Amino acid sequence: MALLVVAGAYGLSSMGDQVAVVSLTLRLHDQGQPGWVISTLVMASVVPVVVVGPFAAPLVDRVESRRLIVIVTALQTMVAVGLAMADDVAATVGLLILLGVGLALVSPALQLLVPQLDGHDQAARGYARLETFRTGGNIAGPALAGVLVAQFDGRIALLVNAATFAVMTVAFLLLPVRRDPVSESDGRSGNGWLTQVHQGIGVLTGDRLLRSAIGTLACAIVFTAMLNVARVFFIRDNLHASDAGYGWLVTAHTLGMLLASLLLAGRIPLRWQPRILVGAGCLMGTALFVSAGVPVFTVALAAFVLTGMANSLQGLAIRNLIHDRVPREVRGRAFASSGAALNGANLTGTALGGPAAGLLGGAGALQLAGAGTLVASLIAVPVLIRVPQAAIAPTTPADASERDGASDQVSDS
Repeated sequence: MALLVVAGAYGLSSMGDQVAVVSLTLRLHDQGQPGWVISTLVMASVVPVVVVGPFAAPLVDRVESRRLIVIVTALQTMVAVGLAMADDVAATVGLLILLGVGLALVSPALQLLVPQLDGHDQAARGYARLETFRTGGNIAGPALAGVLVAQFDGRIALLVNAATFAVMTVAFLLLPVRRDPVSESDGRSGNGWLTQVHQGIGVLTGDRLLRSAIGTLACAIVFTAMLNVARVFFIRDNLHASDAGYGWLVTAHTLGMLLASLLLAGRIPLRWQPRILVGAGCLMGTALFVSAGVPVFTVALAAFVLTGMANSLQGLAIRNLIHDRVPREVRGRAFASSGAALNGANLTGTALGGPAAGLLGGAGALQLAGAGTLVASLIAVPVLIRVPQAAIAPTTPADASERDGASDQVSDS
């Protein structure tokens, strides 16, 4: 029951985020702002996760998770109210950056709290449930934003976003679950802040499997993220689809994410996660390449559902591997560091999507995205598929006795 409450609150907050982005985009467009201003708006809430996330991440490990989420979401509520009142572009971007800093703390804190809600042996199911509600919120958010802006105005839509943060604060205040920090008493960890930041990165780079998995996914995302920009050129110029057709295809990708997290991700044993990561990357690359080579609406619709499924499986595979292989006392920093790397790859790919579509056209850019994703995934085969099953065990300097036993429980599920 507690997991459902958390997942529901998280999904509601994700819906609010989408409401805010859509309503602000419409506001800036109606004000006649240039395209680069709208791009800055979209990036403002993501860049802090990449830049600030790893440096603020020691807080996630040092502060009790529920308390941190309550404090941060309460502050986000006030920031979101300010966002609804702001008219100046610079103030709007600044407030979005503050919301992004909050996300950089709340997201890894939530990942740490999930095993406490559903049991360490059910962590994979818990992460999948969280992703299901988040994706559902992402689907509902744009539609709700359109209704609110049409019936009322953008300010009301932004106040709804603020209300979702308040609901999340109240939900965590009422939950009895806690995730207390784990003391680092073995002498490996220094007390300096930068030392603790480095540990979050080092625990990932020092593990061969995690290093390969995150590196592979980051490289694939650089190509995959071209879809964010190139798909509008592909859908309008190559498929000659209407506005409604564009909406259906964008929704198909999100629907695929929802189906994977709801029906598949929570049922996959830990020992299969490296193979799932590679397989999902190959599926993503193939679907993009084929859809661009066969510009037919129904083919693209099926392909976009498959890309969404692959997207969800990739992210959850990384989450489950980090949960299993990283010692508890640095796990929050590991989640934050991996999130920074993957979001940074997404921003890079999105930035490259425009030039790629300009040079190659929509279909050509999607073929490049598909081919690059496929090659990046296949290169990882020697490490992530041919690795012996006995190697799915911690390889970090931490002794296995320091871990919480979740690995064996998840592996046998």
